[in-house]
Amino acid sequence: MMPNAESTASRHLHYVWAVGPGSDAIPPGQVVGDRYKVIAPQIWQDTTPDSPPAIPDAVPDRVIPYFKAYRHRLHVPGVYDVRPQSGGKAPWVLLDNAPINGRSGQRYPTLIAAWDTVTTVRQLSWLWQLWQLWEPLVKLGVGRSLLVPDNVRVEGWRVRLGELYIDDQPPNLKAFAQSWLGLAGTQPAIAQPLQALGAALLADTCPPDQLTVDLNYLLLREAAQVPLVVKVAGDTSAGPQQVRNEDACYPQGLAPDATMPRIGIVCDGVGGHEAGEVASQLVVRSLRLQLQGLLSEAQNQDQLAPPKVIFQQIEAAIRVVNDLVNRQNDQQGRSDRQRMGTTLVMAVVVAQRIKTDLGWSLINELYIAHIGDSRAYWITPDYCHQLTVDDDLAGREVEAGRQFYAHLAQRPEAGALTQAIGTRDAQHLLPHLQRFVIDEAGVLLLCSDGLSDQGRIDTAWANYIGLITKDIITLDAAVASWIELANQKNGHDNVAVVLMQCKLLNPVYADEATAEAADAPPADPNDLTDASRALLYGEEDQPAQTPPPPASSQSQLSFSARWIGIMAAAILLLAGLLGWWVAGRLTGPPTPSPESPESVN
Repeated sequence: MMPNAESTASRHLHYVWAVGPGSDAIPPGQVVGDRYKVIAPQIWQDTTPDSPPAIPDAVPDRVIPYFKAYRHRLHVPGVYDVRPQSGGKAPWVLLDNAPINGRSGQRYPTLIAAWDTVTTVRQLSWLWQLWQLWEPLVKLGVGRSLLVPDNVRVEGWRVRLGELYIDDQPPNLKAFAQSWLGLAGTQPAIAQPLQALGAALLADTCPPDQLTVDLNYLLLREAAQVPLVVKVAGDTSAGPQQVRNEDACYPQGLAPDATMPRIGIVCDGVGGHEAGEVASQLVVRSLRLQLQGLLSEAQNQDQLAPPKVIFQQIEAAIRVVNDLVNRQNDQQGRSDRQRMGTTLVMAVVVAQRIKTDLGWSLINELYIAHIGDSRAYWITPDYCHQLTVDDDLAGREVEAGRQFYAHLAQRPEAGALTQAIGTRDAQHLLPHLQRFVIDEAGVLLLCSDGLSDQGRIDTAWANYIGLITKDIITLDAAVASWIELANQKNGHDNVAVVLMQCKLLNPVYADEATAEAADAPPADPNDLTDASRALLYGEEDQPAQTPPPPASSQSQLSFSARWIGIMAAAILLLAGLLGWWVAGRLTGPPTPSPESPESVN
């Protein structure tokens, strides 16, 4: 099982953010509890990160929102430890995954400090992220966390919260509007529309749904001015210790521009006999067919389909393939661990048309969907961000408020999957979907746990990313290098890797203040004999105007109806082909296997 964003396996020192009475008054250099060295007020370094903290006698009520917000770890920290204080004082709560630079031990800049240094797209992207966090955090009783200026930090494109503040009373939309209306340095192109939106919120004339539509339109309008070029490559390997390869991906090799280079899919099959292999290949083939229809239809529309509609289409496609696999399980009489299934992580760059002052332009939105423990990472020369959260037993226990992740991760069953495609009916499936608007050059990495186990991506990404962004190696060669890294450093499992390289035709960069996560420079290519050497051996050398009205519901329904028609045709085609294909792979009833993979609870 690979450590996640709250784990201790990292190329950086492990810092935590200390919250509680007196946590800001301990002088630097002092050691707390024979474990934590104070670096600065409220910034402590764990000196023994390889061993989990002791389980506390009691869990304070104020840490419960952190547990409940587990799925939002891209933006919200988690609880690492609780340290008691003498004299009846409230205990210190130590937060992991806080917005602290793992190399320097300093906090990332506040959104206010970085606001006037970035582009219109990034300003709108930050506001969009805050708005997407608003409803879930208000429901958890911590909406005020988004309104405290010093608490809202930024690391490149990503908004991060320092801690969660309990609400005395639920904040309203007026408070949300006031938090960004006073931002100095808003780019001129969006200053007037944002002022108009804020005024409408203060006057109670802009309901939440309308704010979502208007913010999204502004974001996409500005993003359309920076065209995106995408290349995709992928491959799989059985690994040195496995006879059968149950991982599958799309594409295999470098996808030619003429054959839809905007889809990346990774599946890691589970199930007895040859079932995992069948499930993963079936899901990749079916999803590719359906997504091609979605992309074609979206690009030909004159009205923007909002993220909610595209989410629905992607989720519908996932549920279709889930039931295809589930039906095969039923027909084969498979039960329990013998039921075939697969994890999924996929990326779809959806190109839509938008009318600008210069005419029609294409905007590129990145949609990511995942189920299980296959992952997506966004990597630039400055940082590596894990975008997905695993569907595993440890995560489920944390979200239920039963235990800290640092303790659960030590258990042998911690990485057991809690859901996978095809093992149950689609009504029990919960796909996780995200939308991103890319405003910087970078590489999206999709992979199975054959690569992500043991923190391999955390330790290798800085060497790897330089080889691609500087065009030292080709994208398919980089895929091969990642696979070789997985086979030599892990080697216990199959591995699948898909890389999606994103370049801006007219690139713009955020201020250096928001890129403090940059690590040591990539390995010098003159010192390498080949691309894989940088990954296999170099890793150890690194130091620790008001927007127009929204598209009509009629146009949205038109988009959905056309795409559903395309998908229905695809389903009919699949139904005619899958019977003989699967029958040819599964010729008899399943037999018990002593090497059964993880169960899906």
